[in-house]
Amino acid sequence: MSSNIQGMFGRIAGTYDQVNHTLSFNQDIQWRKASADQLTRDGYVPKKVLDLCAGTGDFALAVKEKNPNAEVVLADFAKPMLVLAKGKANNKTGMGFIEADVLKLPFQDMAFDTAVCGFGVRNLDSLEKGVKEIARVLKPGGKAVILEFFKPTGMFAKTAYFFYMGSIMPARGAAISKDKAAYEYLHNSAKNFIKVKDFKQLMENNGFKDVEIEARMLGVAYSVVGIRK
Repeated sequence: MSSNIQGMFGRIAGTYDQVNHTLSFNQDIQWRKASADQLTRDGYVPKKVLDLCAGTGDFALAVKEKNPNAEVVLADFAKPMLVLAKGKANNKTGMGFIEADVLKLPFQDMAFDTAVCGFGVRNLDSLEKGVKEIARVLKPGGKAVILEFFKPTGMFAKTAYFFYMGSIMPARGAAISKDKAAYEYLHNSAKNFIKVKDFKQLMENNGFKDVEIEARMLGVAYSVVGIRK
């Protein structure tokens, strides 16, 4: 990802959680927990988990709460985010932190059995390259869980989504973070992102099978789970 995006996330790290929780009415917390539940619903037990675009660690902590014995590695290219994530982890065992770009992960092939990413893939310079890189570091049979804002299709979701992304998110995000440019960028990245069915196809074309989709808040966000071929 570009150095500009890296710098932007570094700038807003201190207010990132506050903005997310405020703008989603704390639903972002529930979305991550629901996605962690979706991961293990069929009895799947993740042992070594990679949290990509980990931010301040909320997704990793949701997975760790559900699977206390899992080893969880948090990767993010914005060091200030990882500093906050370490603080929230509060010295929990089995958690590691590494500054890394999703498009150039410093891990061997098949190093993990699970990968999760919350609200990060839409910021990748190349979505296809990112999906391929996620597939590369997963073992065959491993799972990837992607939680993201995709371009909505239903009438209610469209109305709620574009009102939220076009009006509430930029204004409130800028007011809290004091960084108008950052939340204008995040608004545009969500507005211009692909539909969830197209992302499902992209995963299936790049190393994944049995891809399942679950809507969050009637399609405002989606959780997508795929199995590494």
